[in-house]
Amino acid sequence: MEKLHLFGPQHSQKEYPTVIDQYILYEEIGRGFTSSVHRAMCLKFEETVAIKLFDYEHHNYGLHDLYRERETMALVDHPNVLKSHCSFLGEFGGKQVLWVVMPFMAEGSCLHILKAAHLDGFDEVYIAAVLVEVLKGLQYLHHHGYVHRDVKAGNILIDSDGAVKLGDFGMSACLFDSRDTYSRNTFVATPCWMAPEVIDLDHGYKFNSMRYLLAYGVKA
Repeated sequence: MEKLHLFGPQHSQKEYPTVIDQYILYEEIGRGFTSSVHRAMCLKFEETVAIKLFDYEHHNYGLHDLYRERETMALVDHPNVLKSHCSFLGEFGGKQVLWVVMPFMAEGSCLHILKAAHLDGFDEVYIAAVLVEVLKGLQYLHHHGYVHRDVKAGNILIDSDGAVKLGDFGMSACLFDSRDTYSRNTFVATPCWMAPEVIDLDHGYKFNSMRYLLAYGVKA
């Protein structure tokens, strides 16, 4: 199997700018432990984008983890996996953060849609349609030796045309890299979506593609 290279260059059909003054930040549309996501305007292309801002110093997020998400998102090439346009270091809130420019997924995450309009859950037909697309993305990542490690409704994104994409690669681990042993043995995912044996770190269980398929089943 061909392995994605963590530290290769980023590729995009368009050359997105890597300076702050080429973007206008609008409202916050998502927040995680180490980052926030904002709707934004790319002035060069007059295009709505999403920008993820990593406050890596405040949250002690390692540079290796930052590069992992950045490069994984840049190098993936699959319609069901979110890729980034570009990334760069810049100021936000009086500190240096990592800016990751991504496609804007207008409908938000499945979790957002559930909370906003489907408190009783999605219809089974819709669930099946979404999960088929997620499975295609997972198969692509597994084929290239990556496990996501945090597959959940909040990381399944929907575009305005109904396209389904798997995002948030801050939890990814590489199955083919012997240097990634620590990452594959650490507790970083969301407990309610995890295989139970992975939570029991005392027994040395590792993340692999089969265990994180349980998270796929939990979503259903």
